[in-house]
Amino acid sequence: MIRRLAFISVLFSAMVVIASAQPGSPSNEIARGQIIEKLTCADKPDQSYALYLPANYDPARKWPVLYVFDPGARGKLPVERYQEAAERFGWIVVGSNNSRNASWQSSIDSWNAITHDTHQRFSIDDARLYVAGLSGGARTAVGIAVACENCVTGVIASAAGFPPSVTPSASIHFAIFTTSGINDFNFPEVKTLEAQLTKLGIPNQMAVFDGGHEWLPVSVAVEAVGWMELFAMQSGKLQPDTDKINAIWKARYDAAQTLESSGKLYDAYLIYAAMGKTFKGLREINDVQAKANLLESKAEVREAIKDEQQQFKKQRDFDNQIGGLIYADGRARSKEISQAATDNTANELLDPRARLHQLFLDLRKQAKAETDSGNRRVARRVLDGQYIGLIERATPLLREGKQLDEAARLFTLASEVNPDRSGTFYYLAWAYAAKGEKKKALQSIKTAIEKGFTDIAAIDSNQAFDSVRNDKQYEEIIGRIRKP
Repeated sequence: MIRRLAFISVLFSAMVVIASAQPGSPSNEIARGQIIEKLTCADKPDQSYALYLPANYDPARKWPVLYVFDPGARGKLPVERYQEAAERFGWIVVGSNNSRNASWQSSIDSWNAITHDTHQRFSIDDARLYVAGLSGGARTAVGIAVACENCVTGVIASAAGFPPSVTPSASIHFAIFTTSGINDFNFPEVKTLEAQLTKLGIPNQMAVFDGGHEWLPVSVAVEAVGWMELFAMQSGKLQPDTDKINAIWKARYDAAQTLESSGKLYDAYLIYAAMGKTFKGLREINDVQAKANLLESKAEVREAIKDEQQQFKKQRDFDNQIGGLIYADGRARSKEISQAATDNTANELLDPRARLHQLFLDLRKQAKAETDSGNRRVARRVLDGQYIGLIERATPLLREGKQLDEAARLFTLASEVNPDRSGTFYYLAWAYAAKGEKKKALQSIKTAIEKGFTDIAAIDSNQAFDSVRNDKQYEEIIGRIRKP
């Protein structure tokens, strides 16, 4: 049986309905051991998903399943990340092609459609049903697990934690594995969540990798699914498998020893400490507990813990400072600041754009430092967070054709945060074209193409560019990417 959700509000008030399904036979025609990019739901043809069935899939027995939510409805991408883990541990992986950020309803519609369809087609073990997601998709996954009462066994949340409307509590009934790139602007949130969950007694683990706000690497996906396997053994949902336990133990132990021998004592300490929790009751853990205790007492590890907290504070301070300047810049450009103001605060507000420009320059310089450091991590987190925030604020204004001046301002700021993203200049050109500022629109589309923008279909289909299509300069610019 499967659980279908009907969300009453964005606060995740939910009604759970039981729907029966007869699994098995329809899956015989679906290829095993390879990713299916699009499988259309039989009862909901507007819904589809990417799929991976293990090579040895057999409907004669039940299989654990992982439903994955990408913030941009790219079902294939996360399925690719989990493919190796799925094959190694025998999981079905399903990636929604419809669920996306900014629309809870699309996510719930997708959940209802894909859970129903997969239960019709495949033999699924409802005692081992998992959800995962990236960023807003992670919040969707957690929200579904909370609302679905006892139908979700575990959540793998990448680059984000709980939805704003849901607070972690001891009543949570599922295990949580979180992941974050060390340079992810949401790293402080995910790290803080780990401590909260541990304090509440909720089974959890966090994996950190060298990266930013992105899907977890394949190796971390294997680690996450392996951890869920161990938790299933600990909780009695899966018969303990000594070979599997020892293999996962060796992989984690070897990783910790490598870090320790290379002088990365804090990272090694985190793995040893986690192993003590992960393998409790499954095998002897005195060795890793002793190693964790020893490393925890070292000055280098204590200093690393302190430095991490300082990084979080610096990031908050930068975000608050930049947020204030962006707001002040908006007020200044809409002429809301009194020309007669003479106090120091007002004078500072009169030129926020120059201050933002210098601040972004300084942060970009720190972010490009060759050697990893707390300052480099903070700079990268702040820049990526501000960039995504500006884009998320500006894009709806642009698509709705409202407040085009504000949209152009925000895209301009985003281009200063990260001047290498070609798409930013495409959106800026769109805003200027929609405003009727042809010269700025042409210059922006030229810059976008120079920085690598090649989506000619997006330009051709966008009516905002109708105002400049007959311009000779437009044809010259577009000719650089148009196929002969």
